Amino acid sequence: MRDKDTAYTGAGDGRGDGGAARGDTLATPDLVALDAVVPKGGGRPVHDRVGGVSLGRPLAYALRGPAGRRTTADADREFLVCFPFDLEELPDGRRYEEVTLTVDLADGTHALRLDPAPGTVAADGTEISVFGLGRQRLRWTFRAQGRGGALRPDGRWAQAVLRMPASSTDVSGRVSLSTTTVQPVLGGALRRRAAETPYDTPFRIRAAEVWTALTPLTHQQTVPGAWALAAYEDETPGADGWEPDEERLPPGLRRLCLAVDIEKYSARDNADMVWLQRVLLRTLRTACERAGVVWERCGRQAQGDGYLLVLEPDVDETRVVPALLTGLTAGLAAANVRASAANSSGGKASSEGTPDSVRMRASLHEGIVHEADSGYAGSAVVALFRVLDCGPLRRILAESPDTDLVAAFSDTLYQDLVGTGYEGLSAADFEKVEIEIAAKNFTGVAWVRAMRSAAGG
Repeated sequence: MRDKDTAYTGAGDGRGDGGAARGDTLATPDLVALDAVVPKGGGRPVHDRVGGVSLGRPLAYALRGPAGRRTTADADREFLVCFPFDLEELPDGRRYEEVTLTVDLADGTHALRLDPAPGTVAADGTEISVFGLGRQRLRWTFRAQGRGGALRPDGRWAQAVLRMPASSTDVSGRVSLSTTTVQPVLGGALRRRAAETPYDTPFRIRAAEVWTALTPLTHQQTVPGAWALAAYEDETPGADGWEPDEERLPPGLRRLCLAVDIEKYSARDNADMVWLQRVLLRTLRTACERAGVVWERCGRQAQGDGYLLVLEPDVDETRVVPALLTGLTAGLAAANVRASAANSSGGKASSEGTPDSVRMRASLHEGIVHEADSGYAGSAVVALFRVLDCGPLRRILAESPDTDLVAAFSDTLYQDLVGTGYEGLSAADFEKVEIEIAAKNFTGVAWVRAMRSAAGG
């Protein structure tokens, strides 16, 4: 929504000043509605102010170095950084249903640990989704429990153990926040509004402002979540000798995964590759919206001509899976209609046209997934891509010229969803294939469906 040509109402008092704000407050930006109102007679769309947020100045503690060793001048350094924030109280019965805090760190800095951790459920029932382990972009989503639940607006925080290059002189980055609010209306329905801070707030913690953690902090101390530092320190060996200690395995969560790959991508020219990647991303996002999947809550990993989507926990697979397939097929059909129209009007369009239609393979599987330093890891992810790249799936797409998408289910997912007769997933539409990849020592079974129409086949 951060658009220079879009105005918003409200009078929030502060863009961030990079850490120079007085007191404990970094900035107090407005929360601006994403749904715009176009003034009568034209003009720039106007976004209403929904609420506000007070971003606290991040607190930083210098740790003793990787695996607890003393830090030398040329070694990367580690810090525990806490990001506190308070939301504005809402009037007229409105309440916060969901809040997402996003932190973009400076180049070279990445997260070793995140707190709250992925999959955390707070004492008040708040469900917390977390992404960013090993990355520069960190994201915590706080979600009220159950229909009609409400988030407490004040006293919220998130923190991370960060590793920073020795060449960096301070801990810096940018903070943003988005929310979903609800308001009861007549008839018992809820009106939902999405809002976000209209700009990212920069922060900088200078070396002189960093506290040194000489001893482990305890949960009785006043720093939010300081117990995580105590846990971090307690895992390191004692002062009588340091030994390298492997970092803790990141949480393994059972997740539904979707992988997609574009047919004959490498045979296209550069302009077509750019266009195909745009189509891929647009199609995936549209399919998620159609299936009721919140894009920002999913783990995402771009593959160039493909994409891995790790869906949030506890989705309703019986509804989400068929809706995703329908959405992918509809998105590809729409892209090909646009491309055909552009080509018939006199050649390749600069931003949308392509000489050939875009077709795609997809695979779906469910299993334990870890968010690792450079992507998602686990045998479930490996199996997902083995199926996506297998010969039978490629053959079925090649032999189906009237099909934009072929999708393969793992055997376990097929038995759970198709074998039990859920709506939109008929066993008559699937073909069983045997997969054997000798070079990878992989054998398995998949169930393939050719999506033969934009309506879902």
